[in-house]
Amino acid sequence: MSKLELSPRLAAIAAQVPQGARLADIGTDHAYLPTALLLAGRIERAVASDVREGPLQRGRETARHYGQEENITFRCCDGLEGLTPDQADTVVIAGMGGELIARILSQAPWTREARLLLQPMTGQPALRRWLVENGYCIQREQIVREGEKFYVILTVRGGQSQPYTPAELWVGRQTQGEDNPHRLDYLRDQLRRRERALAGMRQSVSLQPEDLAREEALLVELSNLEKEWSAWQR
Repeated sequence: MSKLELSPRLAAIAAQVPQGARLADIGTDHAYLPTALLLAGRIERAVASDVREGPLQRGRETARHYGQEENITFRCCDGLEGLTPDQADTVVIAGMGGELIARILSQAPWTREARLLLQPMTGQPALRRWLVENGYCIQREQIVREGEKFYVILTVRGGQSQPYTPAELWVGRQTQGEDNPHRLDYLRDQLRRRERALAGMRQSVSLQPEDLAREEALLVELSNLEKEWSAWQR
């Protein structure tokens, strides 16, 4: 067994792991990512952690199947608990909520010195807000599509960022000329979601006027971002 095929989401993360990185894969589940990187010769060792023993056991089985068990240190721990900067210069936290990712990072301030590859399943606005308010800079946002589902991968380092608008907290900051082929479809998907949310809010008898105004303003901002991106693609 010399190669492990990754899903588009994990392959996009793997592509951003530098050659020779000291990798920590937090919430590793099946340990597909560190195993694939080891097989490709991208890294020599990795730390794979999970808060539950079950996923770690599945990870050990993957590593054993591909002959990489000795090259991955498996840890049953909460987030980055017990890890130090000398053990990891590249940290992947993928497949969990944005609020949980923020909590994990808040307990390991040394991660401002690391390369972070973050893939939140939910709570992207909360995660972006926390990052820019706590000394992290989002350097890149990549959108990956698997079927009808979109995944956002944040490349993050320590540093200062300009404040984000409410719409940018929802869908990320965009730059003319960036390579992000799925962004237009992603923006339109997010617009549809917020339109449905707004329609639901208008049916509520307990709706506060300020909440409605805030949601309407967000929808306008998102629409403007979609129009801007569309214009850049012409």
